[in-house]
Amino acid sequence: MWRPVMMEQMMCLLLTESPQKSLLQLKKMFPLQLLQGLYLVFWEQSDWWQLQDNKVFLSMLNHVLSVDGFYFSTTYDLTHTLQRLANTSPEFQEMSLLERADPRFVWNGHLLREFIAQPEIHRFATPVMHGFITMHSCSINGKCFDWLLISRRSCFRAGVRYYVRGIDSEGHAANFVETEQIVHYKGSKASFVQTRGSIPFFWSQRPNLKYKPKPQISKSVNHMDGFQRHFDSQIISYGKQMIVNLVNQKGSEKPLEQTFSKMVNSMANGMVRYVAFDFHKECSRMRWDRLQILMDQLADQQDEFSYFLVDSEGKTVTQQEGTFRSNCMDCLDRTNVIQSLLARRSLQAQLQRLGVLHVGQRIEEQADFEKIYKNAWADNANACAKQYAGTGALKTDYTRTGKRTQWGLIMDGWNSLIRYYKNNFSDGFRQDAIDLFLGNYSVDEVEPASPLHVKKDWKFLALPIIMVVAFSMCIICLLMAGDTWTETLAYVLFWGSASFGTFAIILYNGKDFVDAPKLVQKEKMD
Repeated sequence: MWRPVMMEQMMCLLLTESPQKSLLQLKKMFPLQLLQGLYLVFWEQSDWWQLQDNKVFLSMLNHVLSVDGFYFSTTYDLTHTLQRLANTSPEFQEMSLLERADPRFVWNGHLLREFIAQPEIHRFATPVMHGFITMHSCSINGKCFDWLLISRRSCFRAGVRYYVRGIDSEGHAANFVETEQIVHYKGSKASFVQTRGSIPFFWSQRPNLKYKPKPQISKSVNHMDGFQRHFDSQIISYGKQMIVNLVNQKGSEKPLEQTFSKMVNSMANGMVRYVAFDFHKECSRMRWDRLQILMDQLADQQDEFSYFLVDSEGKTVTQQEGTFRSNCMDCLDRTNVIQSLLARRSLQAQLQRLGVLHVGQRIEEQADFEKIYKNAWADNANACAKQYAGTGALKTDYTRTGKRTQWGLIMDGWNSLIRYYKNNFSDGFRQDAIDLFLGNYSVDEVEPASPLHVKKDWKFLALPIIMVVAFSMCIICLLMAGDTWTETLAYVLFWGSASFGTFAIILYNGKDFVDAPKLVQKEKMD
């Protein structure tokens, strides 16, 4: 008879040694019949685990595809702005959509990788972008025009809120989004482009059960290399850069603002300018009119950048010479408010130049269009926020109505709670799903150890159970009083202290209790 210790030895050999080496050693140690039986059991178990992993991988792909915001066109290149398309060669125009698409915004690029080398089937391969698109036929002063808003999310350094911050070694920024506003009127076309993206150096903000984890700036890397690469690529793509940094200039966000400012000064590039505006401080106590301070500060720069305009004959009238690169911590709520105001100012100039608006008329006075405009920008905010943070955007009541409301504050509180839950307890899965879909992780069928199977420490299960039991006992002691009040107080203090102490331990070890990504570590885990 073989002993249990032999079973342990066999499993260790199977799991640690190469198949050929382990098989030779096992033949020397154990009977052939026993080996055959265990071989079948082992590989049946292995197949079972692989089937379970496949179910998880499939659920990840389904999750990504269930998120709203995937768009494609078989006739129009959605990945390029009007200005980029106008400045291309005839050879570029003859390329298939797959060949000429901007790789930053092709979210199915990994899925189409086998098609690229086969030109004869390019017409069957359609690039898909992720973000937001809305189109409206509008009328002002009896003049009809089409108004479009397109937001293109980059698939480079893509991910979820707290697990993907800053930049990677190639200079790709987290949550980078290119937003283009387009006007079509009597054959003429005008567009205004803005970008948003995470603060472009190496920093992280890992979830740890706290409502707002403290940002950490990496001290072990050369920030300037990635910083320089980021802005070099931005200048090539968009021209001059006007950075609009909206983070708080005190508290945990202050070091990020100071570092950003110092790095722009150190880079000393005349094509890059920097403005810091403490959004929360300036607009505290519902003083949203103070946003005009920033708009006045940026007015001359916006006039210098201008916008892209091509007339009905296809002749380029003006080019956009630069873009505003806005950011806050998440590049969502505060950023979207400022982008909508900059876009409104550009649209005002475009519609007047096209003759849609009369001299002295304001967009704000056109009630029907104003409603369309505000709702579209609020919908854009919600789409970008759901794709990155898992919930709708905050502050959309201001974007929709032009003022802050009590109901808007309540909804912001609710969305903040949902964000807290998702960021701590489901974002690891969401990050893994994105990495799998984009090809950042490839499933290896012959790999014996799956990254999905991470053994949890004992405290992961024990401490929450202890806390719940202790808290329940505390409530029971309060409801079922003892013979004396001192006895009741003693029980309440004991169980209350036990529950509070356990909660403190859980909070101290918060990173062990959140849902962390399993498939890809890399720089996302800085």
